This record gives sequence, C-alpha cells and structure tokens, in this order.
Amino acid sequence: MANTLGAEGIGLYQLILSFYFLMVTLATSGIRVAISRLISEEIALGNYSNAKKVLQQSIAISVFTGLAAGFALYHFADYIGSNILNDERTVLALLYLAPSLPVMAVSNCYKGYFYALGKVTQPSIIQMTEQFVRIFLIFYLMDTFLPKGLEYGCAAIAIGMTAEEIFALFIVWFFYIFDKKPYSHKPYKKSDNMIFKILGISLPLSATSYLNSLLRTVENTLIPTRLLLYGLSTESAISLYGMIKGMVLPILFFPSSILTSLSSLLIPAVAGDNAVADEKRVTKTLSQVLHFTAISGILVVAVFVAFPGEIAIAVYNDSQVGLMIKLISYVCPFMYLNMVISSMLNALGEQVSSFIVNIIESILKISIIYFFVPVYGFNAYLFALFITTILNTILYLIRLLQVSCIVFDISNWIFKPVAAAVISAFLAKNIFLIFVRNSSHHIISLASSIAILSLLYLMGLILFKSINLNSVNIKKSIFG
Repeated sequence: MANTLGAEGIGLYQLILSFYFLMVTLATSGIRVAISRLISEEIALGNYSNAKKVLQQSIAISVFTGLAAGFALYHFADYIGSNILNDERTVLALLYLAPSLPVMAVSNCYKGYFYALGKVTQPSIIQMTEQFVRIFLIFYLMDTFLPKGLEYGCAAIAIGMTAEEIFALFIVWFFYIFDKKPYSHKPYKKSDNMIFKILGISLPLSATSYLNSLLRTVENTLIPTRLLLYGLSTESAISLYGMIKGMVLPILFFPSSILTSLSSLLIPAVAGDNAVADEKRVTKTLSQVLHFTAISGILVVAVFVAFPGEIAIAVYNDSQVGLMIKLISYVCPFMYLNMVISSMLNALGEQVSSFIVNIIESILKISIIYFFVPVYGFNAYLFALFITTILNTILYLIRLLQVSCIVFDISNWIFKPVAAAVISAFLAKNIFLIFVRNSSHHIISLASSIAILSLLYLMGLILFKSINLNSVNIKKSIFG
C-alpha cells in the first residue's frame, strides 16, 4: 500500500484509522479480555455452566455496542471527516468502515473464547485467511478506485477491511460450532448471572480504552495540524505523518507479532492460575515472558540499527525511511514491554493501574506535540514518542513488581543481551558487506545477514548465560 498510495496516501489512511480505532474501542468494549479471563477462571474452578453463560451474555452485549458504534460512525461520517480529521477525503472510507463494527464485535467474542481455552490454531487460521481476503480485495479494487484520487484509494482499503471482518465472523462461527466445548458433556448446574462480572472487567477496560483511543485520536490529528504551524505544506505534513505512522512503525512492530499472540494467551493462562492461587506458577510464567520480551526487543534494535537503510530500500525503496527506522528502533524494547506488561496487569486484575499510566502518557505526549511541534517541528514529536514510551514502561513495570513476586533480573534480561546484540550486529554488518561485494542479490544478502545476526545473538545469550535452554520454556509454562 505504501508503494501504491505513496506517503501522502498512507498518511490519509492512518488519519482514518486513528478515528476508526476509537470506534472499534466503542464496539468491542473490552469484552474479549473479559471473556478470556472469566472463561479460564470459571473452567479452572469447575463452573462450566458459568463459562458458557459468559460467552452468551458477552455476545449480547457486543451486538448492542457494535450496532451503536456502527450507526454513530455512519451517521456522523461527514462531520468527523470535515471537522475532526480536518480532511474531507476521509469521509468515504469512514462510511465503508461503519458496517464492520458490529461484525467485529461479535467475532471478537468467539476469538476470546478460543484464547480462553488456549486454542491458538483456530484464531491463527482465521487471522491468516482474513488477511488474505483483505489484501486480495484491496489490490483488486485499487486499480479501479485509485485513479479517481486518494480518497477513493482509501475507500478501497475500507471495503477490504469490512469484507475481511464479515469473512472472519463466518469462519470463527464455523470453528465454534464444530469445537469440542469444555462444558458440552458436563452435568447441568444452574448458572449464575455473569453479566455483572463481565461488565466489572470490561467497563474499567472500556473506560481505559475509550479515553486512550480518544487521546490517541487527538494526538494523531494534532500532528499534521501542528506541523502546518511549523511551516510545512499540507502535503508535506500528511506525508511525514504517513511515513512514521504507516511505514516506519509497522516495520518496527512487525517482529512483535509473536508477542501480540503471547499477550493474548497470557491473560487466560495467568488468570486461571491466579484463580486457584497458584502464585508460584504465575510468577514463573510472568518472569519467563518478561525475559523473552526483553531479549526479543534488544534483538530487534540490533537488526534495525545494523541494516536500517537496506531494510527501507528492500521494503519501500525509500532511503529516508531508513533514517527514521534507525532512530526510532531504539525505543522498540520499551514498546514491546508496554504491550506485554499491559496484558500481565489486566490478567492480574490491575485494569485501573493501566488506565492511570496510559492517561499520564497520553496527556504528556499531547502536551509536547501541542506546544513544541510548532516550534521544533518533527524532532519534538520524536522526543515525545521516546520520553512517553519509556515513562510508560517504567510506570507499568513498577506496578507489576508491586503486585507480583517477580524479581527483575537486569543483568540477564538487559545487560548481557545488550552486549550480545552489539557484538552480533557488528559482525553481521561486516559479513553483509562481504556478501554485497561478492553478490548482486542484495535481498538474499540482507536476509542471510539478518539470520546470521540472530544466530550470533542466540549464541551470545547462551555464552553469557543470559538464557538456559534446558530451563526456559515459555510454551510449557503457559500451556503446562
């Protein structure tokens, strides 16, 4: 999409997504986390009828919130595009995205059910197939839509996203119908009314998500407008915004895919152990996941610092993106830890703590963007990104250490991996230069060098005794 729409088109698309994600938050209302946590807890306690009730009542809530969010987006699309996003070219895409919200809300419930049971195959298949549907439709429609302008190019993406959600609901419902449910052959017992438990978890999460999404929307709409005050043209401001939000950050977050899946599994795993007061197992799981996240984030920094320009040219054919990748990559470990620790706190019932930390982060970032971007330009935004991400991670970690028995091993989790990363990045970069001098296939040379860097990093972790392959087994810890 970046190569098709260009930086300005990607900027417009990201502007649309900034408000769409706010409506997604309204539609889903923290329900999936509630389902994952409550079903795993009720099954751990043997309350199978309650587990079934959780899913049924969650679907009912989601139908209501999804329809409300979809109607609001469709009805107010003109106002949102013209007065909030300040670009009328966003209106058409918002209209096409509205039908996806109720569909997404319901499919989200079924996905939460599978994650609660630790069944990752079904959600994985769904995610893969729905992505293929979206990609196929977007590029099929793009040839017809894009010649009419960027507005229609973004509309093509919106159609693909809505079709993707409809397809995902059909597939996840099919999997659910044929799934062997844990409560299907259990003796009948009158279930409790679970709606208050569901709302007790989802409402604080929803309040957090609503406010966070609202603040993120404010932040995202502020960036282009404050860059205009700095002196950039509208096209340059949207293009720069699109480069960071739609090109650099997706590349940096791409390696975190496994952490996203891990976070989804973490909530039911920890919630189930927590429900039966298995503190030792909870601590072990959280410690291993934190360790894995830290060393993964440091590896990503090594890769992007060693090969920023090469990766940017290979993916986007744009060397300017490489400069941004190298600079922002240093904050990757903090971004990844944010994602995982947030899930840990939710699993431990610390939704309010997450809420407070996220509000502090958002208000600080918006303040820096509002007051300093018109004076210092894009450098002020980069400063805001760094300082708020690091602050968020520190506050999250402090709270996690307060409510758990984890001991943060800074030597094995930070210092030793950093040493291994520096050495492996230096060696891999020199190996890459040798490959380039002796081969015309730069993509193959780049892929080989990244693989070598990763292997050298793993060897360094083992040599420095940062990891022990005989004792560290995250999968075993979670699925037991």
